[in-house]
Amino acid sequence: MTTEADFWACSQCRSINKIRADRCYSCHTPREVAAVSPTELSVTDTRPRPIVVTKPYRSSEARAVIATVATVVFILGTAISLWLLWSITNFRAEGEREVADRLLSERLPFLAVVPVLGAIGLFAYGAWISRVVENLPALGCGYSRVSPTMALIEPLIPGLNAYSLPARAGEVVQRLDGGTRGLVMIAIGWFLVIAPFGVTLWIMRVTRFGGTGADFFRAAGLSSLVGFAFQAAGLVLGLAVIWHIEGLCRARAATSKP
Repeated sequence: MTTEADFWACSQCRSINKIRADRCYSCHTPREVAAVSPTELSVTDTRPRPIVVTKPYRSSEARAVIATVATVVFILGTAISLWLLWSITNFRAEGEREVADRLLSERLPFLAVVPVLGAIGLFAYGAWISRVVENLPALGCGYSRVSPTMALIEPLIPGLNAYSLPARAGEVVQRLDGGTRGLVMIAIGWFLVIAPFGVTLWIMRVTRFGGTGADFFRAAGLSSLVGFAFQAAGLVLGLAVIWHIEGLCRARAATSKP
């Protein structure tokens, strides 16, 4: 049997939530900020309550700069590494295995750095979006579906980040009343980053079973290089989204100052 103790009411939007919910299901305000007993809600005063702000606005611009630099470095590092791998696969396709193996062993330390650059880029982005999510209440935009801590962690989780990166940026754009421009850029950027993976794997599979070993090595190297060109364009578009959001935040901050 459920009782009043099994629920809490949101003082912001008057929604009733189960006691185990840490955020309001409707407006996403944290329980520790908005929770009241359902019996404490007024039945006559139904006006929207002011957004509860627990932390002051802090600019995210410095983190946006770091995320931009980290992304550019990752793009350049990946492009160079793929060009090196393309050269190695060409040597293998031509039957010069010893040359390919020697070149691979010489360049392996550089190639190993690229995943680290990617992780740094994701962390830098996570730090930036975390600050933006934290600033939403202070900008009068309500609360995100996730906490700032979760916004930091999401980009670092493989698989989940394929969803969370565009989803969180899209949510922020909508809460900042950014219109459709930012959402369109997010959608195109996501497609440019994700689609080449499938195309490259399909090409490699076809040449693996329908061609010679030389065909496979050539196709793998070239398709990876061309595919990353599209992915780099998607990442650059992602940087445009970051600075679009920064512009929206600055505009909001300017109008909210007393």
